[in-house]
Amino acid sequence: MERSTFDFNKEILFGELGALISAPLISYIVSRFTDAPKIISSFAVGGAIFGACVFWLLMRAYDEKTRKELSVKHLESDISYFTPGAFILAMLVYYPSLFLISKHLLTQDYRIISSVILSQFVAFSLYLIAVNIYRYFIWKYFGKKL
Repeated sequence: MERSTFDFNKEILFGELGALISAPLISYIVSRFTDAPKIISSFAVGGAIFGACVFWLLMRAYDEKTRKELSVKHLESDISYFTPGAFILAMLVYYPSLFLISKHLLTQDYRIISSVILSQFVAFSLYLIAVNIYRYFIWKYFGKKL
C-alpha cells in the first residue's frame, strides 16, 4: 500500500476515533436530561462531527509535519479538496446511517453506549469505502494526492 494511502486512511481512522470518543460521551450526557431517541441520536451525530473533525485535523497536521510538508497553504489545499467530498459523503452515508441505526437500536431497548458504538461501526465502514472512492476520483481527475 502506498504511503499516502496508508496516511489517508490512518487520518480517517483517527478522525473516527475522535467520533467514537465524543459521540457516546455526548449521547450519554444528553441521556441524563432526556430519554427521547431522536434527541439522543441527533446529539450522537453532533458529537461524532465534532470529534471527527478535531482528531482528523490533528493527525493530518502531524502527518504533514513528519513529511516536512506542513504549511498553512498545503494544509489549506488538502482541506479544500478533501472537505467538500468528505462532508457530502458524511451527510449522505455516515450520519444518516449513524442516526437511523442508533435510533432503531434505542427503540429496541438497547443500551445507549452500545447502540451508538455499534451504529458508528457500521456507518464508518460504509463511509470509509465511499471516501476512498472519492479520493481515487480526486487523484484520477485532478491529479491531487490526498
